Amino acid sequence: MPEDSIKLLIVDDEPSIRTTLAQIFARMGHSVRSAEDGFSALAQIRETVPDVLVSDLNMPGMSGFELLSVVRRRLPAIYVIATSGAYTGEAVPHGIAADAFYEKASNLRSLLSLIETASQAIGPPVRSSGAPVPLWVSRTDDEPPGEKYVMISCPECLRAFPQGFADSKMIIHEADCIYCRTTIRFAVVQPLDPLTSQPYLPWLAPSRVQATSIDVLRKSKGPVDLGKRNFA
Repeated sequence: MPEDSIKLLIVDDEPSIRTTLAQIFARMGHSVRSAEDGFSALAQIRETVPDVLVSDLNMPGMSGFELLSVVRRRLPAIYVIATSGAYTGEAVPHGIAADAFYEKASNLRSLLSLIETASQAIGPPVRSSGAPVPLWVSRTDDEPPGEKYVMISCPECLRAFPQGFADSKMIIHEADCIYCRTTIRFAVVQPLDPLTSQPYLPWLAPSRVQATSIDVLRKSKGPVDLGKRNFA
């Protein structure tokens, strides 16, 4: 392998994307593994810690939001590239624990450039000292009607407690641990539509969401074909 080869882990729930990116980076001389969601990614990391993690954000099971928050806290030396079609531009979206961001289906050359930058980096990533990385948590499945809350595990005392929140999209919240009074910043992962694996749109009526999901499936006409995406 070339001297600047890296151990790379690609996390995405779309098999075609995982396969295509793995083939591309393997041809470049990198050691590549892949995972379908956050849980399987953590299992891969327990076996071998990667140098670079490329992760989708919206995934069923454990989302990329949650995965990147765990990785930043436990393994901050990993260089993290977040990918998503839900955000635009090159800046890392607010509250996401990543060193770089790649907008899906935009320009593959920009992703290749990010990987090249990561492979040439010496030592752990240099990051600005800002606000602590928020916890990304999922809503409970058994919440009472009219109530919205999540279970938060305090990173200091490791005790869990329920916490209510306002139903707003991708907003960073704050709460004090009811046991040790540590201030915790957290964000709530948006629930995914099981038909499309994309976040529900809370401002649409249920009938409109269902119609939107069906339209997406009709237009896709089967699995996503990366050859038809605009990577040029």
